Order: sequence, then C-alpha cells, then structure tokens
Amino acid sequence: MLRNRNFGMMVVSLFISRAGDTFTFLALAIQVDSLYSDPKQSAGALASVLIAFALPQLVFGLFAGTLVDRWDRRRTMVVADLARAALIPGFLFLRSPADVPWAMALAFTASSFGAFFYPARTALLPAVVEADELMQANSWMQVGETFSRLAGPILAGVVIGTWGSRAAFLVDSVSFLGSGLFLVAIRGVRTRAFDAMEGSITSPLEDLRAGIRFAFGSRLLQGITVGLVLALLGIGGVDVLIVPFTRFAFHAAPEALGLLLTAQGVGMVAGGLLAGVLARKLSPLAISMGSMLVLGAVMAGFGMAPTYLVGLLLIPWAGLALAPLNASLQTMLQQGVPSNMLGRAGALTEMASTTAQLASMGGAGGMAALVGLRPTFVLGGALIALGALAMGGLLRGRAPSDVPAVSVAQAGG
Repeated sequence: MLRNRNFGMMVVSLFISRAGDTFTFLALAIQVDSLYSDPKQSAGALASVLIAFALPQLVFGLFAGTLVDRWDRRRTMVVADLARAALIPGFLFLRSPADVPWAMALAFTASSFGAFFYPARTALLPAVVEADELMQANSWMQVGETFSRLAGPILAGVVIGTWGSRAAFLVDSVSFLGSGLFLVAIRGVRTRAFDAMEGSITSPLEDLRAGIRFAFGSRLLQGITVGLVLALLGIGGVDVLIVPFTRFAFHAAPEALGLLLTAQGVGMVAGGLLAGVLARKLSPLAISMGSMLVLGAVMAGFGMAPTYLVGLLLIPWAGLALAPLNASLQTMLQQGVPSNMLGRAGALTEMASTTAQLASMGGAGGMAALVGLRPTFVLGGALIALGALAMGGLLRGRAPSDVPAVSVAQAGG
C-alpha cells in the first residue's frame, strides 16, 4: 500500500493540509479573543466565525458534489487548495470587532472551496488504489489525519508563541500550496468519472436531480446516512461539553483537558492501524457497527466515570473506535456507489454529518442544563449505539454489489 506512489501523494497532501488548518483555527481563536474584554462577546464572535466555516457544506454541498462528478477530481482539489492558499492570509486584516463580519465572509468563502475539495477526495481515492485495498487506504488516511491533528496544535503553538498569531495564517496558506503540489504529482490514474462526460448532454441541474433520485433509491446510502446522523447527534455535543465536564464533573485543572485530547489522539492512531488488520477478517459494515457500539459504550462510560483517572483510561478507546469507523464508512461508500455518483454521495454524507453535528452542538448546552452533564453523555452514547443498530438493520444482507451502477446520463434521462 505505502509503495503506491499516488496514494503516498494523497496521504502527504492530507497531512500537510490538515495540520495547516489547526494553525488557522488556533490563531483565529487567539485573534478574536484579543479583540474583546467581555468573554461572552468573545465566545459569540468566535462561534459566528466557526459557523461561517461550517455553513458552505450545507449551502453548496450537494451541488458541489454534482459538479465534482462532472469535473476532473484531481484538478478540482488543486484549484480548491490554491484558492484557499490565496484567501487565508486575509485573516491578517482582522484587527478590531468591526472586522469580524469580514472574517465571517472570508471563512465562508474559503470553506466553500472545501465543499468541493472533500467530495473530490472521496471520489478520487478508488482510482488511486485497488478495490480490495480501499479499507486499508482509508485506514492510512485516518492515521495521517490523526497525526496531523496531534502535531498541528503543537507546531502552531510554537509558531504563535515565537512570531505571533498572524504568522500562523501565513503557515496555513503555505500548507495549502504544499498540499496542491503533492496532488499535482499524482499521475497515471483516471481522475474523471468517465470520459463520456466530455460530451454529456445533461445539465448540472439534471445531474443534481439524478443524484437526489439515486440517494432516495439507494439503501446503502440511506443506511450510511442514518447511522452517521444518529452517531453525530450523540458525538457532536462532546466538543461543547468536554471543557465544563472536565471542570465540574472531574474537578480537574484546565490543562487536564489537553491530556484527554492527546490520549484520544493516540487511540485514533492505534485505531487507524487496527482498521487495516480488521479489514482482512471483517466486512466494512461489521467494522462500522462494532466501532459505533464500542464508541457508544465508551461515551456512556465516560459520562458515568467517577474520577478523572477513569475517564483518562476510557478516552483512548473512543479514539480506537473512531478511526475504524471513519475508514469503514468511507470504504462502504466508495465500494458501493458508482464512480460517476461518488461526488454527490460524498457531498450528501458530508451535508448530513455537518447538519447533525451542528444540531448536536447547538442542543448540547440545553440538554446538559435540563438533565445534567453526566446524563447527557450517557444519552449521547445511547444515540451512537442506536445509529449502529439502525444502520445494521437497513444494510443487513446487502453487499456493495447490490447497488446498480447507473450512469449520470441514464439517471438524468
């Protein structure tokens, strides 16, 4: 697998880009916070910018996936990287509260290119590796992404501590350039859905309708989406509640949170490596369901953990389950959806994931206020387990080959 040059280019591109993202998010948090003396105003402004980053996936996601299925996927990713490299330095002009709307607009614009990038990456991978290598490939992608998330904040902290938060935006811009260069180096693979698209008589709107019809008719896509939505409704609130939980449930110091996140990251690296081993013995569906059940049990157990030490011992198991879960869901999608529908299928799952995550983050505080922090974590774990059972019920007995390989022209006609 690692001897596959093109796949190596994709993994390195992912690592550079993801690590660079952490520079921008950390620098933005510092930069926005420095503009306000009131912590509530600071939190509100930062939340607005982060929501602006998330919105494009909801606004453009499915249409972006439609265009990805018509365009050259590698070229789409390179253009998206170059555009974001040009846009990110715009955050250097965030100097007062009056500039926050500008930062929101910039975040929305930069993230709009990401709405094209991620479906294109999902759709390109099956052209880079063999079909029976997809699970291992997705596992290595998870390992690369996890390493970037572990290394990124450390490197960002060094850069910001030495040269200030503004330097971090320039580093992220350079990281997008580096990512694009590695993608350009991918050679000898088919980067379009099929050559006939050059002369396609269907319009993007017709292709969009075809994608929607395909989604409603594909049990595979429905099963993956339902499982993802339920799981992310359970997981999403963790990002919001983990800080107060560490403080009020465990009575731990603020720096204890960093150790929890590091432990989860280590678990994700191990999980990425484990996923490749599991792929030789289990189907992607079995790995997905098992991972979700483990994750649900860990989240509920974390909510009931009597001490910080117990929570610290549990949290790596969440990371161990997350990496195989992400890899197996991607593999099911790539194995079971026709190449000319992969952009739209990937965009649809991204849209569903973003919607569920935002809903969970938005409702987590209210749920914690209503029933308490610990019961909220237990309910989240139950939702994740429910997602596993729902997905299994929808997909039981269905193999990827059960999905009809329709073309855009046929579906759109």
